[in-house]
Amino acid sequence: MRVRRLKQLLLFGPYMVFLITLVLCIVLFVLITGQNRRIEALEEEIGHITLNQNSLIEKVSSVSSSVDDLGNAVGAISNELSLIDIGAYEKADKGEAPPRTMWPRKVYLTFDDGPSANTEKILDILDEYGVKGNFFVVGTENTDLRKMYKRIVDEGHVLCMHSYSHKYNEIYSSVDAFTEDLDRIYSLLYDVTGVKPLYYRFPGGSSNSVSRIPMSEFIKVLDERGLEYFDWNVVAGDATNPMLPADRIIENSLCNLNEYEEAMILFHDLSNKTSTVEALPKIIEAIQENGIPIEPIDDTTITIHHYTNSK
Repeated sequence: MRVRRLKQLLLFGPYMVFLITLVLCIVLFVLITGQNRRIEALEEEIGHITLNQNSLIEKVSSVSSSVDDLGNAVGAISNELSLIDIGAYEKADKGEAPPRTMWPRKVYLTFDDGPSANTEKILDILDEYGVKGNFFVVGTENTDLRKMYKRIVDEGHVLCMHSYSHKYNEIYSSVDAFTEDLDRIYSLLYDVTGVKPLYYRFPGGSSNSVSRIPMSEFIKVLDERGLEYFDWNVVAGDATNPMLPADRIIENSLCNLNEYEEAMILFHDLSNKTSTVEALPKIIEAIQENGIPIEPIDDTTITIHHYTNSK
């Protein structure tokens, strides 16, 4: 009896082991498959979450950038508006001419934020009246507009730097960022024209209220490179939006000239500054009729520094 059971065990034992192993393998396969499906579902869910998170980050970044740009623009306009003689408006409305007891020894016409299509029109006007201007330009990737750099130099005007990007939040974020932007606009102008630019104007001026870093730190960078910076003492007012009418630009540009030995007028030659182009001939004519020379900036020009004068 025992022998028979032993024979049966030996005969069916391997089949039972195989069957048990097979069942275990099937169970294990089912468990692994289910687990993989759960992992795939979890990965897909994580993917959706990541995609939504990235989209949200992009939207937040875009909104933040727009807010920064708006703040920069408001800061620049507020800075320039603070220098406008509001009293001149009242006199103009009453039909009273502003007093001119004396005129400056020199006048400098300076144009910020170009080049643009209006830069070409302004160059044509300056050529017509035989005067030289000073163009504080920014960087551009547009090859046609880059030709304006060369024309400015070729026609005897002064090509100056006004930063490459004109983005306040980037330029004034650190001394290294300012230096990088400065080197970029310097290299661009030198590569295009073959002439080394010598003069710089800070976006918003050296008295801007945007930078959280003392402007003396940025001025030190200019000094180390042998560069001079210029602000302005007369504001045309064309930085405002909506566009200021030409007659107001004329009045702003002329009413305070008698206060300065050398007057440096701030204009803008962006593509939307059409009233500046319209006003420029009458401004030049008024200055020339009084025998005042309109000059390019050079080493003899009185340095007009808001930062130094305000300290």
